Amino acid sequence: MPENLKALRLRIRSINKTKKITKAMEMVSAAKLRKTEGVMKSMRPFLSKIRMLIGRLALSTGAENHPLFQKSETGVTLYVVFTSDRGLCGAFNANILKLAKRELDANPEAKVFILGRKGRDYMRKNYRDRIAKEVVDLGGELEGAMTDSLTDELRQGFLNGLYSQIKLIYPNFISTAMNRPVVEQFLPFDAKAFGVSEEEAESPVDYLLEPSPERVFDAVLPRYLKSKLFITLAETFTSEHSSSMMAMNNATKNCDDLSGSLTLRLNKARQAAITTEIIEIVSGANAL
Repeated sequence: MPENLKALRLRIRSINKTKKITKAMEMVSAAKLRKTEGVMKSMRPFLSKIRMLIGRLALSTGAENHPLFQKSETGVTLYVVFTSDRGLCGAFNANILKLAKRELDANPEAKVFILGRKGRDYMRKNYRDRIAKEVVDLGGELEGAMTDSLTDELRQGFLNGLYSQIKLIYPNFISTAMNRPVVEQFLPFDAKAFGVSEEEAESPVDYLLEPSPERVFDAVLPRYLKSKLFITLAETFTSEHSSSMMAMNNATKNCDDLSGSLTLRLNKARQAAITTEIIEIVSGANAL
């Protein structure tokens, strides 16, 4: 019985140490969540307005000949998949990779551009020959220079005919307790993807673009693409930190429940040991 008591005490001590770690990780994730969520929410109004502008410009005659509005017939589809570098965030990565697997299996010729170590490891194991590029060690930090460089690389690959279309697979942040993986068109531009109604599409407005349609599109479209990739990365990090925070919160609660259960078992075992000792003493006294 003493050995059992000792084992229970060691186990409770170990669980309490784990609880401190999970609680600290929860607080770190909460701090990172507030930072990335603030950036994401500040970017959403700008992206919404520029999407509305491009949606209307897409109906103009100047958009018909612009290369970013035309689907290439020579390249393949490229999926840009956003995952995290670290685990301990529940089913966050599994849900994204499940959607990516479904898309890649449905399009055998497609290539994948993977961001995040977890996604990289999965793709190397299952789709090694279809990886176009991989970017890891993002560290959950938003860097405009990095996203601008990636955007320029993707846009150039599309303009060179390497990719017929580019789609993003990322977690759409809904709330702290919920994010949903989605597939979204990145290139080429489509008026319907920008929320243009059928009535507007049937009767487009012929805008007068100065100094020229090409100059306007060359100024607006790259800026939108860079903003879109930046906010997509912000959505990914925000969803990752919220999933990690929820996972660590659940782990902390499980530690409390397990510690309470083991403490109850320890008290019962100690009480049983004390009772046994008292019975032995009383029995010895009666024998005398």
